[in-house]
Amino acid sequence: MRKLDIKAYAKINLALDVVGKRPDGYHNIRTVMQHIDLHDNLCVKWTEGTGDGIKVETASNKRYLPSDDRNVAYKAAKLMIDRFDIEKKLGPGLVRIDIKKQIPVAAGLGGGSADGAAVICALSEIWELSLPLEQLCGLGAKIGADVPFCVMGQVGIRSALAEGIGTKLTPTVGLKSWVVLTRPKLSVSTAKVYEGFDLLDGEFKRPDIDGLIAAIERHDFAAAKINMINVLENYTLSEYPIVAETKKKMTGETSPAIALMSGSGPTIVGFYTKRASAMAAYEKMAQINVETLIAKTLYSNGSEADFV
Repeated sequence: MRKLDIKAYAKINLALDVVGKRPDGYHNIRTVMQHIDLHDNLCVKWTEGTGDGIKVETASNKRYLPSDDRNVAYKAAKLMIDRFDIEKKLGPGLVRIDIKKQIPVAAGLGGGSADGAAVICALSEIWELSLPLEQLCGLGAKIGADVPFCVMGQVGIRSALAEGIGTKLTPTVGLKSWVVLTRPKLSVSTAKVYEGFDLLDGEFKRPDIDGLIAAIERHDFAAAKINMINVLENYTLSEYPIVAETKKKMTGETSPAIALMSGSGPTIVGFYTKRASAMAAYEKMAQINVETLIAKTLYSNGSEADFV
């Protein structure tokens, strides 16, 4: 038996713009994503010579997490088995994936994608496939638009510009900050948010993504936060008043440097320059939403841009 323990990191969006709808029904976006130190813990085990064929088992500390092909970690394992014809190479066996879930589910934080990316990278190492990053990201794109970015996080690339459906990635300088994540008690359908967004009149402020990246690179946070905008808020906050109320309370009662929704929601992320202010915000928001967490952004090789 071979096993690997691996951390699967959550992501947040520093800004998100929708730039068009594709013929296949998906949307082209431009977004800056960054990993935070909130993570799931996965143990990926490979046991040879068990039964017929190769089986995949998943288990979690959360009863609501599916253990079949609705689980992105399960999908990732099946993809790796089929793509590299593992049964032919290694014979029958069992892939066992144990997930200690800490990232909220369906919250705009990429928890499922992070788990899928972790499994791809873990099995590549366990089976000694020696896959380059580009190929690992390509495999990730087959199971989810956020998976390639999460794959990049596994090799220490913590922030990136994502374009197209989110799979065209360019590493960027990261932002160093404490963050408080607070999620009202509801789940939001990503598909529904994009469908609703398509019906809006477009009369709202959009982020200058290139301007945001340039501002972070030159450590100009005053300029950066002007463009920390998620255009999907224009639908989600209107359709789900509890999300709008959560953002209002965070901005009004905890004084973040900036607060915005991550992904399609419903999680609101507040950015704080000091741990003390982040802890105070966490304690306040935890009284409002049970699912409230405090974390730090992760960044590549010390190339972070501090708040000023």
